[in-house]
Amino acid sequence: MGIKQPISERKLQANRANAKRSTGPRTEAGKAASRKNALKHGILSRVVDLPSAVPEVDLCSLELSRPVLPEVLVRDAAIKEISRIWGKLVRVVVFERDSIQHPDGLEQNGRLIDRYERMLTRQLHACIREQVDLAGKH
Repeated sequence: MGIKQPISERKLQANRANAKRSTGPRTEAGKAASRKNALKHGILSRVVDLPSAVPEVDLCSLELSRPVLPEVLVRDAAIKEISRIWGKLVRVVVFERDSIQHPDGLEQNGRLIDRYERMLTRQLHACIREQVDLAGKH
């Protein structure tokens, strides 16, 4: 790497003039669209607003064995967590499918896909194991 050459005064003035005109998106639709500029797969996103079809998982329809308030709250939170992790696993599958469609897609993203899949699978199994252990105590 060489030493950076200073830019000319003329180029500096042009850059400053262009920067004053570049204000970014002005409409709400433009701002919403620009929020997703760097989104590649959204697997670790906290907010889910993805264009790809990710099926909804309704685990809340499971019957509760004993309607005791603390148990219901714990189980409801666990069901939501399992559902959240499951949704992320579905996004990993969608990302993998999309990567297969591009030349060198799996070569570039394969290790990332594998890492996310292992991480989320471990989280899912831990959540399920915890619920099985709690159910065994009652």
